[in-house]
Amino acid sequence: MTTIQQSIQHGRELLTNKVHHPQQEAFLLLAHAIDKTKEFLIAHSDEQLSDGAFQIYKNYLSRRAEGEPVAYIQQQKEFWSLPLKVSPGVLIPRPETELIIEITLKLLADKDCANILDLGTGSGCIALALAKEKPLATITACDNSSACVGLAKLNAENLAINNVNFITSHWFESVEINNFDIIISNPPYISHDDEDIEHEVQKYEPDCALFSNNQGLEDLFHIIEHAANHLSSNGVLLVEHGYKQGNDVRTQFAEYRYDNIQTSLDMQQHERVTQGTVTK
Repeated sequence: MTTIQQSIQHGRELLTNKVHHPQQEAFLLLAHAIDKTKEFLIAHSDEQLSDGAFQIYKNYLSRRAEGEPVAYIQQQKEFWSLPLKVSPGVLIPRPETELIIEITLKLLADKDCANILDLGTGSGCIALALAKEKPLATITACDNSSACVGLAKLNAENLAINNVNFITSHWFESVEINNFDIIISNPPYISHDDEDIEHEVQKYEPDCALFSNNQGLEDLFHIIEHAANHLSSNGVLLVEHGYKQGNDVRTQFAEYRYDNIQTSLDMQQHERVTQGTVTK
């Protein structure tokens, strides 16, 4: 038998030099193993774990020490204060993607019944966050992966969100509507030869959600080219992209005659989301 405090110490020692925050992650994994909060662990540090619970925790520690993301171990990731289920094969939502939600809500400050398309929805994080904030909006969310669509639907059910229609589609192929007020996408935008990508991201997260040809720009350029055909007059396209891709993305927006082209910075002051307006 081992106590909670001893278990945390064991986890910290095992994860030291393998993750950035070994103490914090040891807490997270133990809390998940015994289905308790971090606050419970602190308040009951002398409480003993059952052998079964400790073995589950050791398994989590071993997986994390090998580099498996915490979100896949916990099968959950919070985004826009929403607890979302995630699994291998589905991109883990990132905090920087919340910038898209912030921008979209500003664009819709005076409009509740917007028609919105989320391209490459993955876990459904963008569509569901917007649906929560704009319950009168009509949102279509698509992904080329049926596994992603299934998981996104499950997340919608768990959150009791019912104003999102999920479809399986490779970008616009199965999208029949052509009067969206806003189209949003966080597509694959990492170059196949990018040396900055973290090892655990490359090893565990799906290549199809990470990498794109043409130095990471192929999918971005495809979306920019075809989105205008699915936007209403004065409709807006927003795309997330890599922090070095802003100039190329803005040039593509201009080539396809979008107006009001502008790029917003993320929390690290990196260029992250570019938008443009279609005038018909």
